Amino acid sequence: MKLLSLKNSYNNNSTPIYYGLQGGYLDIHTLRYRVFGAVWKLINRKRYIMGYWFADNEEDIHVAIQKAGFSKLIQRSDLEIKEVYHCIRKEQEKENWSNRTRLPFLTVIKEPWKNLSDGWFILQSSTNFPCVLTCIQKKRNSVWIEHVQVCENQNDRIKFLNLINHAHNIHLVSKEIQHYRFEK
Repeated sequence: MKLLSLKNSYNNNSTPIYYGLQGGYLDIHTLRYRVFGAVWKLINRKRYIMGYWFADNEEDIHVAIQKAGFSKLIQRSDLEIKEVYHCIRKEQEKENWSNRTRLPFLTVIKEPWKNLSDGWFILQSSTNFPCVLTCIQKKRNSVWIEHVQVCENQNDRIKFLNLINHAHNIHLVSKEIQHYRFEK
Protein backbone atom coordinates (compact mmCIF):
# COMPACT_ATOMS: atom_id res chain seq x y z
CA MET A 1 0.00 0.00 0.00
CA LYS A 2 1.36 3.37 -0.93
CA LEU A 3 0.96 6.03 1.71
CA LEU A 4 2.06 9.57 1.15
CA SER A 5 4.64 10.51 3.73
CA LEU A 6 4.22 14.18 4.42
CA LYS A 7 6.00 14.27 7.76
CA ASN A 8 9.14 15.83 6.31
CA SER A 9 7.53 17.67 3.41
CA TYR A 10 5.27 19.91 5.47
CA ASN A 11 7.05 20.95 8.60
CA ASN A 12 5.20 24.21 8.99
CA ASN A 13 2.78 24.34 11.88
CA SER A 14 0.02 25.94 9.85
CA THR A 15 -1.17 22.64 8.38
CA PRO A 16 -2.96 20.70 11.14
CA ILE A 17 -2.36 16.99 11.52
CA TYR A 18 -5.37 14.86 12.45
CA TYR A 19 -5.68 11.47 14.03
CA GLY A 20 -8.38 9.05 15.00
CA LEU A 21 -8.68 5.63 16.54
CA GLN A 22 -11.47 3.20 17.12
CA GLY A 23 -11.92 -0.49 17.88
CA GLY A 24 -13.59 -3.14 15.77
CA TYR A 25 -11.74 -2.83 12.45
CA LEU A 26 -10.41 -5.79 10.50
CA ASP A 27 -6.63 -6.11 10.42
CA ILE A 28 -6.13 -7.98 7.14
CA HIS A 29 -2.72 -9.28 8.24
CA THR A 30 -4.07 -11.12 11.28
CA LEU A 31 -7.72 -11.52 10.19
CA ARG A 32 -8.73 -10.21 13.61
CA TYR A 33 -10.83 -7.23 14.58
CA ARG A 34 -8.63 -4.78 16.43
CA VAL A 35 -8.19 -1.12 17.31
CA PHE A 36 -7.35 0.94 14.22
CA GLY A 37 -5.62 4.30 14.31
CA ALA A 38 -4.44 6.68 11.61
CA VAL A 39 -2.80 10.05 11.12
CA TRP A 40 -3.57 12.34 8.17
CA LYS A 41 -3.45 15.87 6.80
CA LEU A 42 -5.94 17.77 4.71
CA ILE A 43 -4.37 19.83 1.95
CA ASN A 44 -6.68 21.64 -0.44
CA ARG A 45 -9.54 19.51 0.93
CA LYS A 46 -7.75 16.28 -0.02
CA ARG A 47 -6.85 13.76 2.67
CA TYR A 48 -3.26 12.48 2.76
CA ILE A 49 -2.84 9.48 5.04
CA MET A 50 0.52 9.70 6.75
CA GLY A 51 0.40 6.46 8.71
CA TYR A 52 -1.91 3.86 10.17
CA TRP A 53 -1.68 1.10 12.77
CA PHE A 54 -3.58 -1.81 14.28
CA ALA A 55 -3.22 -2.83 17.91
CA ASP A 56 -5.00 -4.72 20.63
CA ASN A 57 -5.68 -1.56 22.64
CA GLU A 58 -5.83 2.21 22.23
CA GLU A 59 -2.71 2.84 24.30
CA ASP A 60 -0.60 0.86 21.82
CA ILE A 61 -1.91 3.07 19.00
CA HIS A 62 -0.95 6.20 20.94
CA VAL A 63 2.56 4.78 21.50
CA ALA A 64 2.90 3.91 17.78
CA ILE A 65 1.85 7.43 16.78
CA GLN A 66 4.40 8.96 19.15
CA LYS A 67 7.17 6.60 17.98
CA ALA A 68 6.42 7.65 14.40
CA GLY A 69 7.23 11.20 15.43
CA PHE A 70 3.79 12.78 15.32
CA SER A 71 2.79 15.38 17.89
CA LYS A 72 0.27 18.18 18.33
CA LEU A 73 -2.47 16.14 16.71
CA ILE A 74 -6.13 17.03 16.50
CA GLN A 75 -8.46 14.15 17.28
CA ARG A 76 -11.26 13.62 14.78
CA SER A 77 -14.61 11.86 14.86
CA ASP A 78 -15.35 8.16 14.59
CA LEU A 79 -16.94 8.85 11.20
CA GLU A 80 -13.68 10.28 9.86
CA ILE A 81 -11.57 7.34 11.09
CA LYS A 82 -14.10 5.04 9.45
CA GLU A 83 -13.63 6.92 6.15
CA VAL A 84 -9.84 6.63 6.47
CA TYR A 85 -10.11 2.89 7.15
CA HIS A 86 -12.35 2.34 4.12
CA CYS A 87 -9.99 4.39 1.94
CA ILE A 88 -7.07 2.17 2.99
CA ARG A 89 -9.07 -1.05 2.51
CA LYS A 90 -10.15 0.09 -0.95
CA GLU A 91 -6.51 0.61 -1.95
CA GLN A 92 -5.55 -2.78 -0.49
CA GLU A 93 -8.34 -4.44 -2.48
CA LYS A 94 -7.17 -2.76 -5.70
CA GLU A 95 -3.63 -3.94 -5.05
CA ASN A 96 -4.75 -7.50 -4.22
CA TRP A 97 -6.85 -7.61 -7.38
CA SER A 98 -4.10 -6.47 -9.72
CA ASN A 99 -1.03 -8.24 -8.26
CA ARG A 100 -0.52 -11.47 -10.14
CA THR A 101 2.02 -14.08 -9.01
CA ARG A 102 3.41 -17.13 -10.75
CA LEU A 103 4.06 -19.92 -8.29
CA PRO A 104 7.45 -21.70 -8.47
CA PHE A 105 7.96 -23.74 -11.64
CA LEU A 106 7.80 -27.15 -9.93
CA THR A 107 4.44 -26.38 -8.31
CA VAL A 108 2.63 -27.71 -11.37
CA ILE A 109 4.06 -31.21 -10.84
CA LYS A 110 3.36 -31.36 -7.10
CA GLU A 111 0.19 -32.24 -5.19
CA PRO A 112 -2.53 -31.08 -5.40
CA TRP A 113 -1.86 -29.42 -8.77
CA LYS A 114 -0.34 -32.33 -10.71
CA ASN A 115 -3.59 -34.30 -10.80
CA LEU A 116 -5.88 -31.38 -11.58
CA SER A 117 -6.84 -30.40 -15.07
CA ASP A 118 -6.18 -26.88 -16.30
CA GLY A 119 -8.68 -24.34 -15.08
CA TRP A 120 -9.70 -21.85 -12.41
CA PHE A 121 -9.84 -22.56 -8.70
CA ILE A 122 -10.94 -20.55 -5.67
CA LEU A 123 -9.39 -21.43 -2.33
CA GLN A 124 -10.79 -20.17 0.96
CA SER A 125 -8.51 -19.96 4.00
CA SER A 126 -11.21 -20.78 6.55
CA THR A 127 -14.82 -21.87 6.77
CA ASN A 128 -15.45 -18.85 9.01
CA PHE A 129 -15.32 -15.14 8.30
CA PRO A 130 -13.16 -13.18 8.00
CA CYS A 131 -11.17 -15.27 5.55
CA VAL A 132 -8.96 -14.97 2.49
CA LEU A 133 -10.11 -16.07 -0.96
CA THR A 134 -7.44 -16.83 -3.53
CA CYS A 135 -8.22 -17.18 -7.23
CA ILE A 136 -5.77 -19.54 -8.93
CA GLN A 137 -5.41 -20.41 -12.58
CA LYS A 138 -3.71 -23.69 -13.44
CA LYS A 139 -2.23 -23.83 -16.90
CA ARG A 140 -0.40 -26.68 -18.60
CA ASN A 141 3.04 -25.62 -17.35
CA SER A 142 2.32 -23.14 -14.59
CA VAL A 143 0.15 -22.18 -11.65
CA TRP A 144 -0.78 -18.52 -11.12
CA ILE A 145 -2.31 -16.65 -8.20
CA GLU A 146 -4.56 -14.30 -10.14
CA HIS A 147 -6.44 -12.46 -7.39
CA VAL A 148 -6.69 -12.35 -3.61
CA GLN A 149 -9.53 -10.95 -1.52
CA VAL A 150 -10.07 -10.59 2.21
CA CYS A 151 -13.74 -11.31 2.88
CA GLU A 152 -15.52 -10.20 6.02
CA ASN A 153 -18.85 -11.80 5.11
CA GLN A 154 -20.79 -13.76 2.51
CA ASN A 155 -21.53 -10.62 0.46
CA ASP A 156 -17.78 -9.95 0.04
CA ARG A 157 -17.36 -13.53 -1.13
CA ILE A 158 -20.15 -13.24 -3.72
CA LYS A 159 -18.81 -9.89 -4.92
CA PHE A 160 -15.33 -11.42 -5.43
CA LEU A 161 -16.74 -14.35 -7.40
CA ASN A 162 -18.76 -12.00 -9.60
CA LEU A 163 -15.67 -9.88 -10.31
CA ILE A 164 -13.65 -12.96 -11.28
CA ASN A 165 -16.40 -14.32 -13.49
CA HIS A 166 -16.81 -10.99 -15.24
CA ALA A 167 -13.09 -10.23 -15.64
CA HIS A 168 -12.17 -13.67 -17.00
CA ASN A 169 -15.42 -14.60 -18.75
CA ILE A 170 -15.88 -17.75 -16.66
CA HIS A 171 -18.62 -19.10 -14.40
CA LEU A 172 -17.45 -20.09 -10.94
CA VAL A 173 -20.09 -20.58 -8.25
CA SER A 174 -19.89 -20.39 -4.48
CA LYS A 175 -20.25 -24.13 -3.90
CA GLU A 176 -17.06 -24.74 -5.90
CA ILE A 177 -14.88 -22.88 -3.42
CA GLN A 178 -12.36 -25.18 -1.79
CA HIS A 179 -11.31 -24.74 1.82
CA TYR A 180 -7.63 -25.16 2.56
CA ARG A 181 -5.28 -24.98 5.48
CA PHE A 182 -1.60 -24.28 5.53
CA GLU A 183 0.63 -27.26 6.21
CA LYS A 184 3.64 -26.65 8.44
